[in-house]
Order: sequence, then C-alpha cells, then structure tokens
Amino acid sequence: MNRNKLSATILVFFLVSFSMCNEIQEKYTFIEDFNGPSIDESVWTIGNWSEHGGQCGRERCFVEDGYLNMLLINDNNKILSSAIQTNQTFLYGKWEAKIKPSSVPGVLNSFYTIDWDNKSTAEPSDGTKQEIDIEFLTFAFEEKKGKVHFAVHANGLKSFDTNPDIELNFNPSDDFHVWGFDITPEHIEWFVDGKSLLVFKYKDHDIKIDSPYMLKLNHWTQKNWINGPPESGVACRYLIDWIRFTPHN
Repeated sequence: MNRNKLSATILVFFLVSFSMCNEIQEKYTFIEDFNGPSIDESVWTIGNWSEHGGQCGRERCFVEDGYLNMLLINDNNKILSSAIQTNQTFLYGKWEAKIKPSSVPGVLNSFYTIDWDNKSTAEPSDGTKQEIDIEFLTFAFEEKKGKVHFAVHANGLKSFDTNPDIELNFNPSDDFHVWGFDITPEHIEWFVDGKSLLVFKYKDHDIKIDSPYMLKLNHWTQKNWINGPPESGVACRYLIDWIRFTPHN
C-alpha cells in the first residue's frame, strides 16, 4: 500500500471511530464503566451514613480491577455496610447494569431509583419517595436457580412488591448478568440479559413515576425478610462492572 492510500485508510478509520464514539455518547446520557483508579465523586456520592441498622463506609465502596466493589461485613454483630448514589437526577429511560450479587446468604444487594431531596442523609426528606427496585436477597440463591425481588414505592401510596418473587433458572451470584428496568410515562419493565421479566402498568396501580430521581445501589442486611446477618467476619462482595442510562426522546 502506498503512502497516500495508507494515509487515507488511517483517516477513514479515525473518522469512523470518532463517529462511533459520538453515537455512543449520544445514545447514553450516563455511562459508568468504573475503569478509573477510584470512584469519580463528581458523579457519585459514597455513603458514609447509617441506614437499615448498618453503618456505611467509604472504605467498603471502591474501584478495583475495573469493578465497583461494595462490601458488607458483620463485625461481631456490628454491621458495616455500603451505599452509593448518583449526584445527577434522571427521569424516563432505560437503566442497564452488568452486576454480580454476593454469594453469601443473608444480605441484600440493590439497584434502584430514589427521589431524595437531601442526599446527605439516609432518609428521604421532602421528596415524593418514588422508588423502583431490583433487589437480590441472597438466601434465595441455590444451585442453578434463584429469585429476584422487584418493587415500586411512592409517598402515601400503596406499594407494589413481587410476592412471590420472580423465579430464575440461574443463580445470580454465579456470574455477571445485565439487569435493568425501562421507565416510561406509561409503565416500568424489568429485564435481565435482554429478556423481559415483568411489566408494571401505571393504569393498573396507584403509583405513577413522574418525578426526577437519583440512582442508588446499596448492600445491607437484617434478620426480617433478608434472613441475615451473615456469618461474622465474612466479607460479602457485590460487584458492578458498568452502568448505563439511555433516555427516552
């Protein structure tokens, strides 16, 4: 190949790559791949508050080997937990996250939205408390099968919870899967690896999502419902590879 053809080929490759990068950035208004040396605190608030009977700590929420690690440790019945949430707010669109819950029984790993007015505290203040949940209760994980809990909440309105929880033909803690939900003006749809698991239609329930929210993940435990705490001294690890948000036009 002569020099002119080589230069033209390199230019075309550069333009195509640049165009693809622009398309990706336009498609996703939020992309987090956790490839940096640490959590970007211009994007995230790392929990240092108490919630659900445990104490969140910055040292238990960190980036390592390209993954967000969220730890929970039962330190002789003192629960050391973790939480993280976006600084930015969002509304209608599709959330996707490649995640691997803990394999230790007795903890809950979450991926959810919450309308918090004051993000420096552990409880919602004057917000609508509109909330969409994906929650993994690890005691329900077994060999080649498991369950996942979905819920929708709002201030003063009747909550929706899966009861019984959604049966899975795999153990969510065995490997990474892409979990998420699509929030529209008419409904919420939960999915895993592109497969729809449940659709919540506003017209059939009391709650309608219509208020901006933050995205939050946390790792906690309690005796009721979660069947915790886990064994003392065991580091329970929740891993997140990446998170994306695709807005609705």
